[in-house]
Amino acid sequence: MGRMEDEVIKTGIDELDTMLGGGLLDDSLVLVIYDTNSFGWVLGVEIFRSLVSRNGFGVVTNYSFPLSLLQKYGKMLGFDVRKLGESRDMAIIDVFSAVNGIAADLPFVYSPGEIDASTYLPKMVSVYYEILHEVGERKPIGITITLDGFAYLFGEESTMKLLQKNLVMKESARVAERRKRPVNIFLLNQDRVSKRFISWISQYAEHIIEFSHREAPGVEKMVVRKSLLPDFEPCTAEFRFSKGKIRIVPERLEI
Repeated sequence: MGRMEDEVIKTGIDELDTMLGGGLLDDSLVLVIYDTNSFGWVLGVEIFRSLVSRNGFGVVTNYSFPLSLLQKYGKMLGFDVRKLGESRDMAIIDVFSAVNGIAADLPFVYSPGEIDASTYLPKMVSVYYEILHEVGERKPIGITITLDGFAYLFGEESTMKLLQKNLVMKESARVAERRKRPVNIFLLNQDRVSKRFISWISQYAEHIIEFSHREAPGVEKMVVRKSLLPDFEPCTAEFRFSKGKIRIVPERLEI
C-alpha cells in the first residue's frame, strides 16, 4: 500500500520553519553542516529539544564524546541531559563509550557492546528496538552526535555503506511496521570529513542547513540549502548565538 501524503512537522522555531517552506517532512533526515569554530550545531540541538518537548522521545546516538563532556555541552544550553534521561523522555546509545571500553551505569544509557563495522547494524538495531519499548505512543526524535565522529570511528567508506544499508532497512520497515516514524538530525563538522562524504550523505537528506562564519564573533551566515517541501525557496539568515540562546534573522537573497 502506498504512503499517504507526507505530514509537515513544525520545528517550533518560527523563522526556521518559514525558511524550510513550512517545517520538516515527517520521517525525514535533517543535515546540519558547520565548521570547527561554528555554533551551528546548537540549532540541531534546539530542533531536537523542541520536538522532544512536544510528545516526542529523544534518541541520542553518541559517537564523539565521553558522557561527562556531553552533559557539559548540554548545560551550556540549559539542556539537562541527565534530567531528561531519568524522566524517561530520552535515551542515549553510547557508541563512543562502547568502542573505547568505558562502562556507563546510567539507566537511560544503552551500550551496543563490543562493536565494529561488521557487527554495527545488528547490534545497533537490537539496541534501538529495545529503546522502542520506552517510546510507547510518542514520536522518536533522533540526533546523531556527530556524523563526523561516526566516520572517524569506522572510516568514511564503511560509514557510507552502513548508512546506505540502514536506509534500505528503514524503507522496508515503513511497509512492514505500524509505528510512528522518526525525524533524525545529523550534526556534521565539515572540516573533519571529505567533500565526497558530504556529497554522498547530502543526497539522502530531505533538509540541509549550512553555516559559515562572518567577521563579528558569535555571528554566522545560515543557509537553508535544501528542503523537499513544495513551498521551499533557498534562503539565508544571520545566525547569532549568545549566552546559550540562538537568534535567527532571515535575509533577502539578492538576484
